[in-house]
Amino acid sequence: MIHKNKSIVGQILALLALTSLLAGSAWAQQSSSQCLPFIMKAGGSGSGCPGVYTGYAKMTNSIGSFWITPPTNTISGTLTNATTGGDPFAAVACVQRKNDGTIWCDTNCVTFPATNTAQYQLVIYAKSTPPPTNGQPILVQITWQ
Repeated sequence: MIHKNKSIVGQILALLALTSLLAGSAWAQQSSSQCLPFIMKAGGSGSGCPGVYTGYAKMTNSIGSFWITPPTNTISGTLTNATTGGDPFAAVACVQRKNDGTIWCDTNCVTFPATNTAQYQLVIYAKSTPPPTNGQPILVQITWQ
C-alpha cells in the first residue's frame, strides 16, 4: 500500500512539473543575437525617427531577408544594440512593421508591441561622429516576449 501511494504521489508530482513547464513556456522569452557588419552610409533627416545617421546594421532572418516574423504567442519585442567593448557609439534602435509602416525608435533599445502575424525590420542606426568603421561587427539582439 505504501509503495502504491509513493507511485501515485510521484505521478502527481511529475504531472504538476509538466503542467508548470508547459505554462511557463507560453510566457518564456526568446532571444536571438546577430553580429552584423556595420554599413557606413549616411542618411536620414531631421529630428524624427531615426533622424540623421552615419550608418546602420540590419538583422536578417534565416533566409537572409530583412523582414523578421516573431515566434508564436509573441506579444512584444525588444531590440537592443548589445555592442560592447571598444569605443561606444551613439545608436538608435529602430523597428518598422511591414504591413502598415509603423515605426518605433529609441536610444540603444526599443520595446514595441508585436505579433507573429506581422513582419518587422530591425535596425541599429549609428548616430555618432566618428561612427564605427565600415564592416565593424555590431551585436544586435532581439528578445520576443
